[in-house]
Amino acid sequence: MKLPAVVFSVSVGAVLAFAARPPQEPQPRPQPSPPSPSPPAPAPPALGEGDGDAVLEALRQVRRELLAGGRREVEGVVARVRELGRHELTAAQRESWVQVARLVALRLGDRPWLEALREHENKTRTELGYVLMLARSQLEHADLDAASTTLDRAGDIDGANERDKRRAYALRARIAELRGDAANERRAIEDIVDHLYLWPMKRCRECHSSTKTPELVTGLPLRESWIGDRYVRLLQQNGDAEAVRARAVATLAEDPQDDDARIHLAFALLALGRSADADELLRALPWVVFPDRELPKPRQFSTYP
Repeated sequence: MKLPAVVFSVSVGAVLAFAARPPQEPQPRPQPSPPSPSPPAPAPPALGEGDGDAVLEALRQVRRELLAGGRREVEGVVARVRELGRHELTAAQRESWVQVARLVALRLGDRPWLEALREHENKTRTELGYVLMLARSQLEHADLDAASTTLDRAGDIDGANERDKRRAYALRARIAELRGDAANERRAIEDIVDHLYLWPMKRCRECHSSTKTPELVTGLPLRESWIGDRYVRLLQQNGDAEAVRARAVATLAEDPQDDDARIHLAFALLALGRSADADELLRALPWVVFPDRELPKPRQFSTYP
């Protein structure tokens, strides 16, 4: 088949014209734009900065970074955690640091560090927390013997933090009340009453005061507490309210600043029906809640169990 002459001539001309063009430099292929860098992780707060507790916030930041991290994330926080541990920390800060340091040492596979952390007493012992949860569950299921045995297995809890000690005493008091064992209930309730005067002290403020104002003492609803109510009822039931009143009066005569004796005296007066006298005594404690007082509410405070 013959092509038309005009087509052939155009085709040949086009080829010759293309061949006569000077060679062109090859054009580089367009490269994709590099991805925008991710914003850097916020630096942990420096100690002493900010309105809150910088140490606890720094430890919370470490926990957030380790939430789903691997080896790289652990290695990235080691220096920070070790540095925090070199500071002078409060009891609450030290306990939080020990928990985080143990987690880091464990994930890092650092056995010497993990063993060295044994020297730090951590009063928020995980095993005691589990004991209290189990004993409470057994109590709520009316298995009083099992709950009592569980608490017995906890052993000596004098070295535990104030919260866990009070919870153990409260569980024993509830068990004894359900058994009709007034003597053991009285013993457990008095263990709690004996700690009430500590409320304005640092060991209680660390949990119950605001982290922004740790020196500010919060209000304790002492008159309305179930502890005070049970103590008053047990004094009336046992018939020794007058004896408790007399001992407290004698103690206050020797030391008018003895707030423990003042609290026992107030409860004894309530048991004797002398409410006005009891209120007058308790008003000497500026942190006891009264309707006409404006006191900050405590953190982490509720009836247990």
